[in-house]
Amino acid sequence: MSLDSDIEDFVSCLEHERRYSVATVASYRRTMKKAIEALSSQAPQIKAWTEIGINEMRILAREFNFGQDAQKLSSSSVAHDLYVLSSFFSFMVMKERLNQNPFELIKAPKVKRPLPKILTGAELSKLLDIEAKNPKELRDLAIAELLYSSGLRVSELTALRLSDYDAQEEEVRVVAGKGGKTRIVPVGGKARERIAAYLNSRSYFNPVDDALFVSRYGRAMTTRAVEQNLKKLAQKAGLNIDLFPHKLRHSFATELVENGADLRSVQEMLGHASLAATQIYTNLDYVHLRKVYDAAHPRAHIKSKEHR
Repeated sequence: MSLDSDIEDFVSCLEHERRYSVATVASYRRTMKKAIEALSSQAPQIKAWTEIGINEMRILAREFNFGQDAQKLSSSSVAHDLYVLSSFFSFMVMKERLNQNPFELIKAPKVKRPLPKILTGAELSKLLDIEAKNPKELRDLAIAELLYSSGLRVSELTALRLSDYDAQEEEVRVVAGKGGKTRIVPVGGKARERIAAYLNSRSYFNPVDDALFVSRYGRAMTTRAVEQNLKKLAQKAGLNIDLFPHKLRHSFATELVENGADLRSVQEMLGHASLAATQIYTNLDYVHLRKVYDAAHPRAHIKSKEHR
């Protein structure tokens, strides 16, 4: 089989068997396309992955910055590309097209995860307390409230159907793009009020399908449209911030952790596959506790020379 056909088989497996999100599949495809381009330009004699040898491994290592002294890319980019290549070759071994995965012994660089950026309480109040003056603002405020109330990913929000929202049970059914797993998440009182106001005006958009949040064309909103509308909402609120949907999701999780929610529950509500992804919010909680300590403890600011 050709280089391209094996990759298409791999991508098909990601889409239909592992049920990865569209964005994740696209990122995997980009990495593999980059690998093919590197081999085509530097080792044009290679026509199949079974022909990969030590020289071709060196080509890929240089292309993807796997060397010890390479500093061109961030550690997260290098780790991602290494994971994709290793996953592809594992797939080839599973399909018995290769005997071993040449990338399994390469160690990925340690990735220092930055703390998530969140909104302050004052910023949240200014954003969510806006008075809506038209159906579009009713919709966008309902979206902002739901993202903050329930911690959804923007891709999950745009995939919601009318039947997924249950006002009586005060919950929403979410199908996660990552793995296609379903979870039930509570919806707070303020969010329910905003959603009810939006639903009363939903007919304004002349909906042509059952998407919960529809665009001016009557169809399900795109993630890009949600992002743009949230930025406009932030401007209307007088906030000098770059507002992304994920900031509301991070704010949701941080509020839960700061107020004593256990990590397993937060993990479930966020739809994280592992607890490790949720633990980043414990670091934020420590930052919060440190600020409280510094502001409140009478001996927090005593300089060391006073103890000499």
